[in-house]
Amino acid sequence: MKSMMSAQADEMVRAVKEAVEAKPNIVGSEVLALLEALAREAKEYATEALADSEPDRDTCARCGQPIENTSENRERWLHSSDRSRGCRAATFHPENGWNDDIPSSWMATPSTPRS
Repeated sequence: MKSMMSAQADEMVRAVKEAVEAKPNIVGSEVLALLEALAREAKEYATEALADSEPDRDTCARCGQPIENTSENRERWLHSSDRSRGCRAATFHPENGWNDDIPSSWMATPSTPRS
C-alpha cells in the first residue's frame, strides 16, 4: 500500500514539475486544479480496476443455483455454493442427497447471454 502511495506522490510531483517548467508563473489555483484532475483520473482508474477484478454473478440456466466466474477466466462458470461446474454436485443436500432429476452432464451456464 505504501509503495502505491509513493508512486502516486511521485506522479503528482512529476506533474507539478512539468507544469512549473511549462509555465514558470503558474499560480496555486492552477496547480490545485491540475492535482484535482490527476486525483479524479486515479480514482476512475481504481474504480474500473476493481470492477474488472470482481467476478460476474448470475443464476444457472440449468439448475437455478447462483453461479459466478473469475476475472482470470470469464468463460468458466462455477456454482457459488461449492465452486463446482456440475449442477448435480451444486444441488447436493446432506439430508436429501443428489437431485436425481438433474443429469450429471449439466454444467454451470449463465441464464443471461454474455457477449
